[in-house]
Amino acid sequence: MDVREVMGAVLTLSMFIMLGNMVKRDHFDGDVLMDVPKSSHVGQDFTTMISHTLFQLPSQSTKNYGQRLKLCWNNSSPTKVTAQSKGYVTFSLTDGPEYHISQVANAVLVAKLLGATLVLPEIIGSKGEKRSFEEIYDVEKFVTSMSGVIQVEKRKRHQTSTRKPVDVKVPYNANPNYITTNVGPIFQTTQNVRVISYLPSSTRDMNPYSCWATFEALRLKPELQELVDSVVAKLRSRETNGEFVAIDYKSEMLGTNICRSNANERMKNCYNPVEIAKFLQRIGYPRDSMIYVTQTKADRSLRPLTDLYPNTLTKEDIMQEAMKNRLNSELENEIIDFHVCSVSEVFVPAKSGLFYANVAGNRIATSRTDILVPAQITSNLAQDHVSSYIAKANHPAYACFCK
Repeated sequence: MDVREVMGAVLTLSMFIMLGNMVKRDHFDGDVLMDVPKSSHVGQDFTTMISHTLFQLPSQSTKNYGQRLKLCWNNSSPTKVTAQSKGYVTFSLTDGPEYHISQVANAVLVAKLLGATLVLPEIIGSKGEKRSFEEIYDVEKFVTSMSGVIQVEKRKRHQTSTRKPVDVKVPYNANPNYITTNVGPIFQTTQNVRVISYLPSSTRDMNPYSCWATFEALRLKPELQELVDSVVAKLRSRETNGEFVAIDYKSEMLGTNICRSNANERMKNCYNPVEIAKFLQRIGYPRDSMIYVTQTKADRSLRPLTDLYPNTLTKEDIMQEAMKNRLNSELENEIIDFHVCSVSEVFVPAKSGLFYANVAGNRIATSRTDILVPAQITSNLAQDHVSSYIAKANHPAYACFCK
């Protein structure tokens, strides 16, 4: 082996050491992996966002807790639509509610930039069930909120276009130049495009139209919102102080590629009930704390948590038989989880993912910034576990609101 071979070997080894150190730092410390289930219909997996390190910050309570913040961008409202629509933008809402937020925001942005009419989508659940938009979301609220911003068509009408829609893949929150350059020519030819959204490896601050669609226009239909409110009311009525902790944990994630860990390398992007229970105990949560877990019903995997915290409840524990009959599919279960986690006094994400990211966005919008991540640090101070979305204010949703 000559000198060049020796040097080559040394450089290669150094490269792998550097790569190993980079990967080692990329553990679940408050950032998010944008992952899409294999059953997803969007056509492309969401990939890892830029990693952020947990920033230690004293907990800051706010007197505006639970109050919806004011949407604000350059102290102006979205530009009003003035010209007649040139064509149509269609799309579908796929998988759970955490995906719907990004998909709606993206479709609204594309329709606005193209001067098109947005056709309300159908909903395809994570298990393939199909629902209409009005079965889940408040159509009138959406249409009214979009009045003057974009034109909205409630129903697909075959006579609206002589051409079939052309599928176009658009990265979430793409800049205007990308859309006009890559989607514009197709739209000019077909007057009818179907937006398939995906998240790139990093994302920019949200733009005015994405903000408007996400936090102002997209609301649950009243009957479904009442169901969510009833679950929250039952959780708060069982505690003397009316507060509860929501934990996003489902046992089926264990042993899958969704939950990867390497103890030797201190890499982790999810936590099991043993680790969650010890975490809550370490930072001082009392034994009688009320805890909601997104898992549909209790099983053996939750025993370590329920042993330390007997007031740990699932949807099955909370919902009466009459309420259970109102749930027609897995989609409603997912919606309850998403919105309960969005309004709890404290949210603990047991795994990284889009659910965590968009729950955090909802919580930021209503000043509910108590999000604690059970990261692999030994501190027993809750403020040392504050999500980096909050501690470093690096969530894209912060661009939507006035400071």
